[in-house]
Amino acid sequence: MFSISREFSPCGKYCAYISQQGKFVVHDVETSDIHQVYTPNMHLNVPCTSFAWFQVGGDAPAKTKKKSKKARASLGENVQLLVAFGTSKGGVAFYSLATASIERSCKGDGHTAPITAIYFNASHNPDTLYTAGADGKVIEWSISQCKQQKVHHIGVEKLSCVLAYGDKILTGAKQLKLWDAESGTVERTLAGHTANTQLLQLISLDEEHVYALSGSVNDRNLSLWSLSDEDATSAVAAFALDDVPEYIAPKIVDRKLHLVAVSRTGVAHYFVRDMGKLSVKKPYRAAHTFEIAVDTVSTKKQAVDRLPVFVATVQYAAQQEQILLGYGTEHSVRFEHIAIEEDVKQNVIIREPMKVMEGKAKDGELKAKTPILDKVEYLNSANSARKSVKEVEIPMEVRLENLSTPKTSSKNMIHLLMQGMHSRDATLLKSVFAVDDAEMIQQTLERLPSQYVSPLLNELSHLMQMKTMHVKTAVCWLKPLISIHASQLMALGSINLLANFSTCLGIIEYRVEHLNSLSKLRGRLGLLIDQIDRSKNQAANLDDITSGNVLVYQEGDDSDVESMLEKDDPDLPGSSNEEMYDDDDDDDDGEEDETVHENGDFGSFVKRRQNGYSKKDSDEESMDVSD
Repeated sequence: MFSISREFSPCGKYCAYISQQGKFVVHDVETSDIHQVYTPNMHLNVPCTSFAWFQVGGDAPAKTKKKSKKARASLGENVQLLVAFGTSKGGVAFYSLATASIERSCKGDGHTAPITAIYFNASHNPDTLYTAGADGKVIEWSISQCKQQKVHHIGVEKLSCVLAYGDKILTGAKQLKLWDAESGTVERTLAGHTANTQLLQLISLDEEHVYALSGSVNDRNLSLWSLSDEDATSAVAAFALDDVPEYIAPKIVDRKLHLVAVSRTGVAHYFVRDMGKLSVKKPYRAAHTFEIAVDTVSTKKQAVDRLPVFVATVQYAAQQEQILLGYGTEHSVRFEHIAIEEDVKQNVIIREPMKVMEGKAKDGELKAKTPILDKVEYLNSANSARKSVKEVEIPMEVRLENLSTPKTSSKNMIHLLMQGMHSRDATLLKSVFAVDDAEMIQQTLERLPSQYVSPLLNELSHLMQMKTMHVKTAVCWLKPLISIHASQLMALGSINLLANFSTCLGIIEYRVEHLNSLSKLRGRLGLLIDQIDRSKNQAANLDDITSGNVLVYQEGDDSDVESMLEKDDPDLPGSSNEEMYDDDDDDDDGEEDETVHENGDFGSFVKRRQNGYSKKDSDEESMDVSD
């Protein structure tokens, strides 16, 4: 799998790319061999994220002319071929192909984030490099002085590509913006892509006709923009591919655009269009397509495998009616000139399978085999110490139930969210973000620890770059997150806060560009009102807690106390003890006494209940006294 950074040298002799492991690999186009491999030393150097070819010591040609093989095979004695590296720490270093080492590094503060794109145009300014970084800056570097010259503060959005011509700078992110290099103001905004721009090339017919060709991450179409027309804000033409573009190589011949684009599926598309007859009604289709298939006779397979094309161009082809294709894998790459036939639109080229670096095992060599387990024994703390363990057979359904993800609820959502961010489990995060209950989201974010705020912001930024449904989910989580953890986010500082919110701010700015100022003010007022309401609720809850009585004691009057003491005193007449003995004498009357108690003597019955005695209790006490 190749990275997006791939490019031919100015002489067309070499083709280089950055591998997935961070290595800079240079291939010889004529022999298809690896010329050099530069591996950065992580202890001394930093990995490169982008690169650009340039020549030093000779007159750089204004326009690339057709050269013979001998002219391309060797450079002039006074010309040195260098490569400018953009590093992950925001610096620029110059790599020499002659010494296969880093010759020097540019002086200056550089970017505060990794460099995402680097641009060099010998015809525009042969002594200046332009770099774009994830910190939203564009920096000009002097090649001869090897130092930083000028810094352009574009904004907070993460930039993905850059180019320059004249006194203009074109930056690409979610949108393409044309800037005035001297004043630093935006002249035009070119909107049309649905995702971040990853490819950007300058096409110049003359000073009055300048165009830019761009491709984004999720769009299958290439867009052509007019930079010389001051009123044009939309694309003037579009070119359709079968998948997302990963490499483009334009060339102008007799005011006709010869465009070669390589898609993510490994298919090369060749377009030929007259620049004076462009239309935007529908995307243009490729005049020819090229793909490489593996010969199934030698492999003895029924399915046909494809060798992906990763670079293609007509600029460095040996003849005018040929196209140069580079296909294969990172282990083995092959370059070949293919003739372009006008009658054949879809070209499927059958080639022998590539020889990879890993040799086939011989018959006598031992081959590693994966052991096959027929029986599996599950041990626990109870039976692990025993010598003879009984076989425990667990059905597959039970195993799958044990491995299934628990359903989200208010109790375990915070644990699932923390576990998903820690392990980067997309399935687990998807199950958590699928919850759209505002109250449950509020409770989950209130329990979220402070160290997980930044990772959650990164996940929400990734969601906001997707379709509208994912953006709606991200907004449901982002709004309460900012409202609840506002103090923690402000404590990060302006630099760290800008780094965390750069992607979100760029997307929000793109989506609310056409809204009025009152709509933008609504979000700020909502944040202040929510904070005020939350403070009032917390104060009200605190008052309820402090005002709540744990124990209530009510002191009675002195008259009530004296009346109670009189009833309990045995010496006073009419006390409760006398009534108790009187009840013993009246036991023989039976039903009459009960009638009296029920009808006439209801007040005395209540008094006995108040003193803690009942009729049954008084009978038992009278029996004890008589004994």
